[in-house]
Amino acid sequence: MNFIHSKTCQPQKTGMTKFLHQTLSALVFASFAISAHASSGGKITLTRPAVEIAPAAGTPMSATVMPLKANGYVEEEYFLRGKANRYRIADPLQDAQLIDTGHPYVTRALVRRPANPAKFNGTVIVEWLNVTLDQDIDFVFGATRELLVREGYAWVGVSAQHNGIAAMKKWNPQRYDALNVSASNIDPVKGGEIDPADPQIMAKGGDVLAWDIFSQVGKLVREGDAKLMGGMKVRKLIAASESQSTLKVSTYYNSIQPLHHVYDGFLFYDRSGKLRTDVGTKSIAIGTEIFTALMGQAPQDDTEHQRWWEVNGATHFSLDEIQNYVDPMLVRDATFRAADGKALSLSDLTRRNGPCNPESIYSRVPNGDIMKAALKSLNTWIAGGPAPATAPRFVVDAQNKYVRDANGQILGGIRTAAQDAPMSTNAGIGNGPWFCGPSGSHVDFTPAELCQRYGSPAAYVARVQAIVNANVRNRVLLPEEAQKTVDEAKALSFSCAN
Repeated sequence: MNFIHSKTCQPQKTGMTKFLHQTLSALVFASFAISAHASSGGKITLTRPAVEIAPAAGTPMSATVMPLKANGYVEEEYFLRGKANRYRIADPLQDAQLIDTGHPYVTRALVRRPANPAKFNGTVIVEWLNVTLDQDIDFVFGATRELLVREGYAWVGVSAQHNGIAAMKKWNPQRYDALNVSASNIDPVKGGEIDPADPQIMAKGGDVLAWDIFSQVGKLVREGDAKLMGGMKVRKLIAASESQSTLKVSTYYNSIQPLHHVYDGFLFYDRSGKLRTDVGTKSIAIGTEIFTALMGQAPQDDTEHQRWWEVNGATHFSLDEIQNYVDPMLVRDATFRAADGKALSLSDLTRRNGPCNPESIYSRVPNGDIMKAALKSLNTWIAGGPAPATAPRFVVDAQNKYVRDANGQILGGIRTAAQDAPMSTNAGIGNGPWFCGPSGSHVDFTPAELCQRYGSPAAYVARVQAIVNANVRNRVLLPEEAQKTVDEAKALSFSCAN
């Protein structure tokens, strides 16, 4: 790879250094029922440890590139010091077993919330930040950001894994050097690794405290901690994750959630592992074309508590999320640099480690628009409203291979206007090495091709309108995103001869 990892940026003179030297009276102690001890009967009883919370001044790593202030929101970073349990997950479809307690950690949480508590809708999304690129990335926030600020959600990003922590230390050692989420990865009873590496999901292993950290942050948020949540009253708590972190949070759902029941719902973005059906916590998982192929099996059946949506033509992350959200953040933070010092985006890295064929990576199918509908449906569902829609699945054969039409498109799944009234050909799975496969591609039609396909701009807009109307009726698209899609169709300029 022709790039180097950025070591540092300008260090802040406040933050973690200040945190370490604060007096006890300056700290906020939040106590909650999270830490566990084994009773004589082998069950888990809950105690009430203290977590120290301190705000950090200055700009954090992985700060949002969304103009929050213009939307009436604030972003804050907090450092959390506590003690966590280690758990043994012998079977990822069974309750975890407590190994021991009292392992110290220091981590950080990012908080984005309405500046005016009166604008808060009562629901907090707690995202297990993705660390595939060795930097905390908030893919779920990026995909759903317009809905979150439009409807008054709060969001908390949790740095639960050690490779995300390591990236922060490189980025700004003065600010982040005291962060630590590591503990021994050796099982004191059974020997061997407690949390082994898993190359299938690009997980390095050893994140033995991550489960309890995610629980503790969730519990802090639920109790409306005055520091983290500005005193806002929290009514619902939704755990969220994307890609690598979905499989971590799938394990959390199966093995940790039944112990503590911290979260009211789970939102999985591409896709999730196999989920137990007896946990009772509501979940919805959104799948793109690459993940079912990688998993080698279709999603399980819907249940009274679980929904699985698959999006036709969707890549692992869509053009909007990368082009307008993730890439600007990576370039700003300069996490990755070329040999000449130029900051690189994810798109830059993918192309440099290609070649991808074609070079125009990412599908125009808007994953985020479907994610917004899923999140709003989940939020309604856990409040006692109707369940999310049951959506059509990808069609697979007896070997779990996709069934495709004459044009090479997979049959089934949620069909958006971007796929069925397209301005480009979209490939959910791309050609080439490294991230070329998950990135997929789009190739825009020429004006002549648009005319040949639709006959006139008016006919194109009418086709888009019909599809988004059906999507709204089927409850897989919200009216606001439907109108945005129609407006974009109207703005597409091409003229056709009579």
